[in-house]
Amino acid sequence: MSHFKLEEWADFVRDVAREEQKKEMQSHLDSGCKGCAKLFATWKRVHEAGRREASYQPPESIVRSVKGAGVIHGLGRGRPEKSPIAELLFDSLRSAATVGVRSTAVTLRQLLYGVGGYRIDLRVEPQENSDRVTLIGQVLNSAKSEQPVGATSLVLKKGKKVVAEAVTNQFGEFQLECDLEGSLHLHAGLPHGQAAKIPLAELASGKTGSEPETSDSKKFKGMQRRAGKRTRKEV
Repeated sequence: MSHFKLEEWADFVRDVAREEQKKEMQSHLDSGCKGCAKLFATWKRVHEAGRREASYQPPESIVRSVKGAGVIHGLGRGRPEKSPIAELLFDSLRSAATVGVRSTAVTLRQLLYGVGGYRIDLRVEPQENSDRVTLIGQVLNSAKSEQPVGATSLVLKKGKKVVAEAVTNQFGEFQLECDLEGSLHLHAGLPHGQAAKIPLAELASGKTGSEPETSDSKKFKGMQRRAGKRTRKEV
């Protein structure tokens, strides 16, 4: 009994073999040849998988997330373009301390960045007994707040090294964890192939461009000491 080649069974499954050969191959299968029946079954599964793949349409949110990751990593370009630096719109550490508060130290920090019509709300939560922090945030469309941004990619980098990655959920929310150190940048992919870069160097230093003000109680004690010195000199 003569058997058929592997490529002939591939043509048979794809229905591109000659009519005379197809009849011979079908007759061969009906005769009970186990080896050829196995080849036929294998190629049939491959052919069916290919047909399903051709008709498959991935969810729009996944496509947008992949495109955003491509923009962040500079894929598809000979030389990656620089992402615009997000503008810091709000920083809870810069807010004035309540009168009478003895310490300006904070455990949580809330930040809001803006890029065009998009807003990136970011909360920094230090982890107990650790130098690591949790970054919890949300990407929002300020022009159309009722429409969720959907899945977008976020990459946390130290220089060119990727420290952590995340993809937002359907509401634009995300969470990352990292060691709090200098030279950190958060790259956020935005809809329509846009991207934003958020420098996080200030988080590592704990500074906002100006040192925290001394508490009122310390100012009062300083005034008392200076007044006492002046009184002793006059006497």
